[in-house]
Amino acid sequence: MAIFEVDASKCTGCGACVRDCAFGALRFDASGHPVLAAPDKCMRCQHCLAVCPTGAVRLDGKGAEDCVNADHAELPTPAAVGNWLRLRRSVRQFKDVDVDPRELDSILHVLGNTPTGCNARSLTFSCFRNRRSMRMMRESFLEFIARPSRKPLPRWIAVQIRRMNADEGDLFFRGASGLLVVSSDPANPAVTTPREDVTLACANFELLANASGIATCWCGFLGLVERELPGLVECLVGVPAGHPFAAMLFGVSGIRYPRGVARDGAARIVYR
Repeated sequence: MAIFEVDASKCTGCGACVRDCAFGALRFDASGHPVLAAPDKCMRCQHCLAVCPTGAVRLDGKGAEDCVNADHAELPTPAAVGNWLRLRRSVRQFKDVDVDPRELDSILHVLGNTPTGCNARSLTFSCFRNRRSMRMMRESFLEFIARPSRKPLPRWIAVQIRRMNADEGDLFFRGASGLLVVSSDPANPAVTTPREDVTLACANFELLANASGIATCWCGFLGLVERELPGLVECLVGVPAGHPFAAMLFGVSGIRYPRGVARDGAARIVYR
């Protein structure tokens, strides 16, 4: 149950929190201060905390002092965001070095702010953070595929596995020094959009990682192999078969792109 608190000395009774409560969990009490009248309706979205002009509201122990101040935050301009979209590249050449663990830890903590459907917040970030953990994961990947009594592998997988075993290339993990797997638990009754949640979290990771100079590449092959060999991701990461997930490779880029690409107008735009 959410813990809703109001500092009466700061609260002006403006009603901003009550009006912005999407599910009507807040009401005014006899003294004109907001109270959590319907705890079962509270999504713990923290809108009440964010919208309070005087910082009078606390939710689950978090107050204004724990939040980014919108009036003083450094934000990118629309032009800067547009440049990022144009310059973003899927990197498939990585240097044989690890990402700064402090930078990675900071990114993953910020990533907890990724929105989820109905504010379910039922995401798990499973991270292979360095070359050592990636090497162990890669070995487990090959061992799982080599288990007896497996059905015949599709040719496109079998060829790449032979190349990996012969150390002639790695289509699946590209020599990246890290891998993030974001998963959601569809058995959680609060989860309404598990696939969208994991995809958005990976997209936000890409944004944050690139802003920190960390190269990324979507690891879609992991999902394709899981379809052929259910249980692979559970073996590697602990994500149960059938649970939605998305994966992102990351590391220090081994290539530099002097410019972006020209795709403005590539999508069909229909105004209604």
